[in-house]
Amino acid sequence: MSEKTKHPIGLWLVNISIALQSYCGYAFSSVFILFLTADISANGLGLSVAKASSIIGLYTAVNYMGSILGGWITDNYLGIQKSLVLGSILTGLGYVTLFFAKPSIGGIWMGLLVLILAGMFFKGQISNLVGSLYDQDDLTRKDAAYALFYMAINIGSFFGPIFSGLIADKWFAEISSTGEILSYGYRYIFLMSAIVMFVVAIFIAVMSPKWLGEVGKYPVNKKSKKSTVNEGHVEHQPLTKIEKNRIVAMAVLFVFVVLFWAAWFQTQTSFSILMNDLVDRNIGGFTVPVPWLVSFNAILCVTFSPILANLWLKLEKSEKGDLPIPTKMALGMLLTASAFIVLIVGIKTLGGVVDGSAKMSLAFVLLAYFLLTIGELCISPIGMAMFNKLAPVRYGSLAMGAWYLSNFFANLLSGKLAGLTESMGYNQIFATISGVLIVFAVMLFILRKKLVQLMALDEFKNK
Repeated sequence: MSEKTKHPIGLWLVNISIALQSYCGYAFSSVFILFLTADISANGLGLSVAKASSIIGLYTAVNYMGSILGGWITDNYLGIQKSLVLGSILTGLGYVTLFFAKPSIGGIWMGLLVLILAGMFFKGQISNLVGSLYDQDDLTRKDAAYALFYMAINIGSFFGPIFSGLIADKWFAEISSTGEILSYGYRYIFLMSAIVMFVVAIFIAVMSPKWLGEVGKYPVNKKSKKSTVNEGHVEHQPLTKIEKNRIVAMAVLFVFVVLFWAAWFQTQTSFSILMNDLVDRNIGGFTVPVPWLVSFNAILCVTFSPILANLWLKLEKSEKGDLPIPTKMALGMLLTASAFIVLIVGIKTLGGVVDGSAKMSLAFVLLAYFLLTIGELCISPIGMAMFNKLAPVRYGSLAMGAWYLSNFFANLLSGKLAGLTESMGYNQIFATISGVLIVFAVMLFILRKKLVQLMALDEFKNK
């Protein structure tokens, strides 16, 4: 591999760290709704679906909102390397708090508040670090790096739910002689995640001097004695017209991203309840744990990420060129809408019986996840790379914080929608979600040419 195509060794640190963080995050999120709604006698909290969905939506939303403040602190005071170590330690402490917390809403919120604080210093920073490893005009390698980064996220999110399902339903569960689960081992998932995150903190602290060097070592808005071109240490200057236009494009696409994530986050709430209650998960006498279906999404991401990346490269070399970013995102929204339509068809096969006595085929869920995953790959890694490219260098971590801020609004909306499934039913909520996605996908396609003009990506190539 030539030096022009070879990725810096720092990308290994980034991908290993995000894979382990994702492993813990998905191990936690894949069972959290089940933990909150399980009976107290089964080591749960015994909350209603509406109450549990509201808690998850609020927690996840506030968690992502903190990424803006954390990004500002990182850019001005800490630097990326210190932020990542701090974020990893705080995340571990959050999971430890959840492990020891009393089985009450107040006790659980103590742990969640620590995780919210931790979220300020990790996701936005490590996403920005990917772009910081490359020159600003190195667009092709940067796109490829974000594709690898997204694969690492999904490798972690594949194994996380697998092990959480084993811990909760098998290894630390109390099982009767007939095979019925009497109580679940949810809390041991929190303990496992805490240990892994402390290991991540040590790994980043020890390997950063060797694998990152000066990249991300200093706050980008503070001059250091040792600065690098890649980090772009610059004086505060007024935004140029091109930079302002790019920020406008980011703001417009932000709205569409919020709607996509509001739909996608149903996988952590209403999807889990649906699969637990109304889906036949029995395969050859083995009942598939609900968290394992979240892993199906992850393995699809790992499988199809390089396929789509190669497709975009082939299109770029073709006569017509690659699809514009807004077009790809519009396609992603349409595919996501179709996933909810598939689930509606599956629910229709129950003939209106939703008390759990009738079960829909697992095939509907697997097909829905396939469509959802391809839709995700048309939006998330592409949007992440776009925010890094378009943001002024001096606001790098802040911009990636803004990308994750979309999840703040998305989770508030998603939590409300999931809660309504209990009173309005899955069909009505899923139909509403798919309808809104289709309408906004059409709007995004109409706006694509204007948005491409505002992005002015060709300016990078002309430098």
